[in-house]
Amino acid sequence: MRIKWLPLRVLLWVGTLLLCCSQPVSGAVSNDAFLKRLNDLSATIQQQQNEIERLKQELESQKKSIEKGQAVQKEEIKKAVKAETAEAEKFRRDSLPKWTRKIKLSGDLRLRYERLWDRKMLNKNGTPGKQDARDRGRIRARLYLDAPITDEIKTHFMITTNMAANQEATTTNVTFGEDFNDKGIFLARAYAEYKPNWFKGLGVGAGKFKKNFYNTDIMWDPDVNPDGAFEYYRYQGSKVFQPFIYLGQMVVNENNRTPDAMLYLNQAGFIWHVGPVKWDFAGSYYSWSNLNGTKWMHDGSYNKGGGNSFVTDPVTGNADYEYGYKLWEAYSKIGFELGPYPVTVYLDYIYNAADDVLSDENKAYNVSFKIGNEGKKGDYAFFYKYAYIEQNAVLGCLNDQDFYGANRKGHKVALHYWPFGNTQLRAVFFYTDPVSDWKTAAEGNPLWNSDRYRKHENRFQFDFVFKF
Repeated sequence: MRIKWLPLRVLLWVGTLLLCCSQPVSGAVSNDAFLKRLNDLSATIQQQQNEIERLKQELESQKKSIEKGQAVQKEEIKKAVKAETAEAEKFRRDSLPKWTRKIKLSGDLRLRYERLWDRKMLNKNGTPGKQDARDRGRIRARLYLDAPITDEIKTHFMITTNMAANQEATTTNVTFGEDFNDKGIFLARAYAEYKPNWFKGLGVGAGKFKKNFYNTDIMWDPDVNPDGAFEYYRYQGSKVFQPFIYLGQMVVNENNRTPDAMLYLNQAGFIWHVGPVKWDFAGSYYSWSNLNGTKWMHDGSYNKGGGNSFVTDPVTGNADYEYGYKLWEAYSKIGFELGPYPVTVYLDYIYNAADDVLSDENKAYNVSFKIGNEGKKGDYAFFYKYAYIEQNAVLGCLNDQDFYGANRKGHKVALHYWPFGNTQLRAVFFYTDPVSDWKTAAEGNPLWNSDRYRKHENRFQFDFVFKF
């Protein structure tokens, strides 16, 4: 309890009044005696005031000492808790087998709302028609496991959701509904990679692997993970200019008694730091062999042909690929700073050099850019792409399926925002059309009933992505 002390002037007046009242009525007090008593009283009050100040200072000192002691005690408690936690973590870590200490787990969950509208089509007789708008919710869940074996050998695994009915390589989404059935989980990656310390820049690997070569989504959907082996080398002797080479041998389908369906990739290029600009360039040659020996792709059942040209095999009745695919690609990625924002520009051009492919069906290109920061709380970025993909420039069943495969042109606009460091909000809009009119069934198109739905479409996606 704090004591409120009366001002000195008030005490003097009260003391004087008491002195006066204490004299007998008949007694007279001299001025000197009165002044002496008044001075004595003033001295007494001053002593009391000094004592009060001393007591106040002692109280303040005690208060500061108590606060300091509490702060020290809190810090000691924090240190003790931290030490106990570290000891418990060390005990937990030491109690596990050594190989588990190297494993790193990570993953993400994406919740998506998607709307498709203004969906134009052709009726069976070739007249214009229109499909109803479509709204759907979708889920994507992925779990990654990285397990280094030595400082030169590492392994990587990924399991993910997928649609159990189709198991498409170009998606990891599952759609809300299906009578509450459980969603399918599949092995999407499983590969080992060797990077020897005695040969810096060299790497070899095999399995079902991540696309660790330069590519864009006009050739490859981001969800595709090839099967096979790869080798690469990147020169490490310069920080300014680093040439590289990449080779891939990918098994599309193993056919036992007939030649396997294969993809061979040869890629070479460089990474060049030109002042504040970083330029990545890659030239590639893709050679697809025995496409008609694939499991689903050759008969048009995989993603309904992807928009490529098919013909009917007179013996089997299957819808086989009309042309081969020998693809040359030139890829560039240019990165620089625009004020506080990083900017990346992508340029990609593809040409199908296979025999007999028509000159207005064998080219594809992509021009896109991204500006902004990603990954931290408060970051945001803007992305834009224009793509033009003629009917037989690429394999339409393996490129970006949100864009709808081959024989497609249009725009993609995306806005990304990170409200937290591990949470991303993303809004994406697609505006797409066919490059050329589809051949009808009467004109020899065995996939007419699929292709006639691939007319103009607007597509909007809103994603919540949670990373861990």
